[in-house]
Amino acid sequence: MRLTLLAGLLLVSLGSAGCEPFPDSPIFFYGMALRADGSPFHATALPLDGGRHGKLYGDPLDFSPYGMTTTRDNGAFVLEILSGDIGSIATVSGSAPRPNARARFRVATPLEDGPAAFVSFTQVNGGGDSELPVLRVWDADLAWSDAPTGRWLTFAPPPSAPEAPRGVVVDLDDTTPQPGSPSGDLEDPSIPRPVFQLHTKEGLVWNEEAVTSPRLLSPWLLEDFATLEAQVRVVSAGAWRRDALTSDEAWLHFRLEWRSERLPLPAGALRPLSRGARCHPVTDVPCPFTDGLLAEQRLSELWPRGEPSSSPRRVGVQLETPAQLSRVVIRGLRTYGQEVVIEGSEDGVQWSELARRPLAEAPTTGNSRLFRDVSDADSPWDPPFPGHDYAFLDIALPGGPRVRYVRLLSLWYEAQEIEVTSIAELSLFE
Repeated sequence: MRLTLLAGLLLVSLGSAGCEPFPDSPIFFYGMALRADGSPFHATALPLDGGRHGKLYGDPLDFSPYGMTTTRDNGAFVLEILSGDIGSIATVSGSAPRPNARARFRVATPLEDGPAAFVSFTQVNGGGDSELPVLRVWDADLAWSDAPTGRWLTFAPPPSAPEAPRGVVVDLDDTTPQPGSPSGDLEDPSIPRPVFQLHTKEGLVWNEEAVTSPRLLSPWLLEDFATLEAQVRVVSAGAWRRDALTSDEAWLHFRLEWRSERLPLPAGALRPLSRGARCHPVTDVPCPFTDGLLAEQRLSELWPRGEPSSSPRRVGVQLETPAQLSRVVIRGLRTYGQEVVIEGSEDGVQWSELARRPLAEAPTTGNSRLFRDVSDADSPWDPPFPGHDYAFLDIALPGGPRVRYVRLLSLWYEAQEIEVTSIAELSLFE
């Protein structure tokens, strides 16, 4: 059952119903902050941050302090934002944006021993007061244990979807796939979606959506990375409209994200055969995606574009000697293609297909899906989620030929080749 917020404070909303607010009129957002066991964060200061767009519209927002609130004894809190500083009312006719206008706002629970939760939100099509989803920390109970073929990672079931308050209309994204889509029904963005991540001090080792417990961490997944940390983050996105009888019609778009603690893991012990191998085609510098440093490398910087025909659409690595490969692991592959194909060759001339794997398609419908994607960098603690154009792939190569060269290509509609924009790491295993 959803907890009742401060009824007296809601009178502010009732009293202002039916009129469009002025830019300097306050809008109130009501929330609740709870620990994992359901006990409240009482008398706790919660910063309110606002995010501005950078020089490029697609860059992560630059969040900075906007205000502060303190929770009541039951964990309830109230945020005050001027109507001209949020959403579509950030400008008046013919004027520049207000100096304090923010694209999105964010409030988070305290970070106690690692787990925490935050909500980022905005409001469009009006200026009425709104209730935020309840911020209740998720106890992930993250743990690992040894297994014959690696390590098991276990975690608790994800949180329940946020319960809408009374008097709101919930906007549900259509889950019917578009005509011609090769996949099944689209997922409901309001259903909390667990994402498994492996971190090192160098960067993101692994990112996997819709993960379930237990998850086997194989030796080739951990490779020989040190200072490994496992984490599960859970995301829900939605849109609520307050009933017009109690306030102005206004859509609240939100992202609710829970984070687990980061669980240290023993260092990996499997060095890939490709560690330190040269790029293919050969470059004048050491190959940056076989060095184990996980730094994203734009291929246009390795192979500058000259004539259109010289663009290196098919790139990979060259081993010292031919080998029988069992697996390829690709980390941080960025491409707008729909499928990746792995090819191998013993002489660099005659090539054969070793494997192919479909890539995730970016969702093209749904307000909540869109808001979830554009807010992927809103966490105050963790790095941005990789976008839909990034892939982390673990591909088995059973029974293939001995090869010295391995390359990959990305395919678009009707098998058209498309550029691979960047790679962080390409690892081959015998």
